Amino acid sequence: MKKITFLLPIIGFILFLACSKDNSKSYEYWNEQVNAKAKELTTLLQSVPCTNIEEFEIIQNPYYTYYLVHSSLKNQFEKLKEELDYLESERNKAAEHEGKLFNDAQRLSMPIPNPPVGKVCYNGKAALRFAYELSLEETNAELTKRYKELKEFYKDVTCSNPNDWTSHFLRSGCCMEGIAVHKTIRSTEMIEKIELYNRLMENKLRLEKTNCQGGCPNMARPVQCKDGKPFVEVYKS
Repeated sequence: MKKITFLLPIIGFILFLACSKDNSKSYEYWNEQVNAKAKELTTLLQSVPCTNIEEFEIIQNPYYTYYLVHSSLKNQFEKLKEELDYLESERNKAAEHEGKLFNDAQRLSMPIPNPPVGKVCYNGKAALRFAYELSLEETNAELTKRYKELKEFYKDVTCSNPNDWTSHFLRSGCCMEGIAVHKTIRSTEMIEKIELYNRLMENKLRLEKTNCQGGCPNMARPVQCKDGKPFVEVYKS
């Protein structure tokens, strides 16, 4: 027992030294590690030729990062992704320590979420397909289908307390209409669908060369419950 008691402080001291050593490493060091691990992850994901796109799964990570992962690579992917997450965490800590405020700056400069429309095999590789890659005909077809999905998404959820919902904007041509998202029921999924629809509408306007003049409602009132359904009123400030 005395031997074990004697060893515990030594182990703790070794761990302390290891942590201190990591803490002394610079943002540039961790950034290089992140880039190398991200490259390793990309190489892994592209190592399986794409002959059947249904063998690949779209996996979403925080901040709307998407990966196409073959079923045979799932365990390897999860391991490398955990390692990448750790390295990114250490990079962020180093950035904060050096006064770079990496976390806040990174989040403030994040691009608008751009969920993929689907997945395809392209030149033997699995690839995500995004709204801006679609033709006008394809875009219109997707808009019709996805608008219906959005309107029916909460059809089985009764609105009895408006505080359970939040207001969001859905592109309707050049302007916006209001749409409600439940705070706890499939909210992430619903927001992703809204973002995808908005990207599709933006692509439609781009392909049609529509010049929006403004003057649209730019504010949304809190959600109201009407006949058991959530309703969002938009207005111009």
